[in-house]
Amino acid sequence: MNKGINVSTLVSEFNLTVIGATDNPILYPGSLKKHDKNSILWTKNIDNLNQIQSGYIIVNYEIAPTSMRLGVTYLITEEKARLVYAKIMNKYFDAEDDAFFNYVEEHKRNPKIRISDNCFIGKDVEIGDGTIIHPNVVIHSRTRIGKNCVIKTHVSLGTEGLGLELDKETDEFVKFPQLGGVVLEDNVEIGPCATVRRSALDDTIIMKGTKIGSLVNIGHNCIIGRNCILTCQIVTSGSSVIGDNVFMGVSSIVKNGVNIGNNVTIGQGAVVTKNVPDDVVFVGNPAEDINDYKLWSKVKKRLIDMFGKDI
Repeated sequence: MNKGINVSTLVSEFNLTVIGATDNPILYPGSLKKHDKNSILWTKNIDNLNQIQSGYIIVNYEIAPTSMRLGVTYLITEEKARLVYAKIMNKYFDAEDDAFFNYVEEHKRNPKIRISDNCFIGKDVEIGDGTIIHPNVVIHSRTRIGKNCVIKTHVSLGTEGLGLELDKETDEFVKFPQLGGVVLEDNVEIGPCATVRRSALDDTIIMKGTKIGSLVNIGHNCIIGRNCILTCQIVTSGSSVIGDNVFMGVSSIVKNGVNIGNNVTIGQGAVVTKNVPDDVVFVGNPAEDINDYKLWSKVKKRLIDMFGKDI
């Protein structure tokens, strides 16, 4: 991890305007959930800006604060704040520390877990008692696996998500580094060829008792609740949140940033593009409450009968 960045270096290199004190060195990236006087983070809106209690925050000039919060240093940019933050992360923080060094033999010495052949385990990985890891599994750094989990063949845990920001000056994409981790709580099962991508800054989380089928992609920053069943070929896009006791049918998809409530059923092939309340069944593309969907189907059929053609 970086030994410390002087703020004046960033100001000069990225053409930033400073509001507030700059006495503390920058030691690590921060997030809304975790930040302090030595962290640096970014935000895109006023609501998030108002949650920052300390440290350095990169903001676009359009939402620059009208009043200062004691302990916060504002770094104002005319570019996209996310783009500037990505450039800083790529230059000063290593997202792939020891990415190619395999620590699997250390874990195999633990008699309370079972690890099959041809597995890769990165740095700073924790594996709980009773967990079984099948052949050809890849577990990247900063992954924590609870007790009595089952990880099936060809699963990838903690791989990098697809975070990109277009730099208009160069007309090239800048990678937004994924610096967070993955947490699997107790009794989680991950099916063959599934991928759980690490978070950008905090953790991608799969809670206790959830079962995930084959060919599933869990995007970065996602939170999957307790005792969910995600069948197969499911996609939960980045930063989506799934409640407890949710069932997702084959090939269903959740749009990035969408929240699904508790005790919800998502039908086969459904494409969820908006938030879903508790205790409902959503079906279709775009997905709707099944009661609304059935009502519209009846209305549509009646209109076709009346006018003699589809609408």
